[in-house]
Amino acid sequence: MPADTEGSQIAFRFGLNKTGGMRGPPLVTSRQLKGDQEARKRFEDAAFEALSRCFPMRITPAFGAILGESPIRLRLVNTPPRAMQDFR
Repeated sequence: MPADTEGSQIAFRFGLNKTGGMRGPPLVTSRQLKGDQEARKRFEDAAFEALSRCFPMRITPAFGAILGESPIRLRLVNTPPRAMQDFR
């Protein structure tokens, strides 16, 4: 995550086609960006880049056949690392 963006978050909505590719560009459904203008742009650019590296994804023909019009929602949040004891 880019420096000076702790607490930033962005949410996307998108669809997948039957071959695992995105159907068009993702839609930003919400954003709460922290930092100065340059930091906010770096966070948003990094989020789009991370999302684009995931696709196309490998899917089975059976799963591809049922993807249809089901939207996928994904939220990326820059939170500080937590110690393992916090998860027990």
